[in-house]
Amino acid sequence: MTASTPPAQAGIAIRLRHEFMAPREKVFRAWTDPEILKRWWCPVGFAIESSEIDLRAGGRYKFGMRKIAGGPVVYVLGSFLEVTAPEHLVYTWSWENAFSGMPPTRVQVRFLEKGAGTEVILIHENFPEAIVCLAHRAGWLAVWDRIAAAAQDLTK
Repeated sequence: MTASTPPAQAGIAIRLRHEFMAPREKVFRAWTDPEILKRWWCPVGFAIESSEIDLRAGGRYKFGMRKIAGGPVVYVLGSFLEVTAPEHLVYTWSWENAFSGMPPTRVQVRFLEKGAGTEVILIHENFPEAIVCLAHRAGWLAVWDRIAAAAQDLTK
């Protein structure tokens, strides 16, 4: 499914690869099921407050998280531009109550079968400056192990 995917925009991009020891369908589900996503979404020091996903081209998502020490709820939200289960996702990414003034970015995720496991290729693009890009890169790297655990639990 596609909802008129705009071309990649100028800006700084992250490109990451990770191998998961779980079937592609399970990794895709861990990435897209709101209840499973709650287990891995937030950075350390945060707790998930809400998780909404309308998984279809043109559908929206919104994840709310709050620092465990307190403070306002911070949201990541956007729209799905492409959804090809269990192979590929493209979605916009915007912040509410964080990264003030940051333009929307775009995330592409490919789920490739690799033996009994899955290789995920993630591209997160259109960052306006390196410091913001590096913060998001650290966030993605921090959740790989939690995504792996969530996907592994689905294979039991």
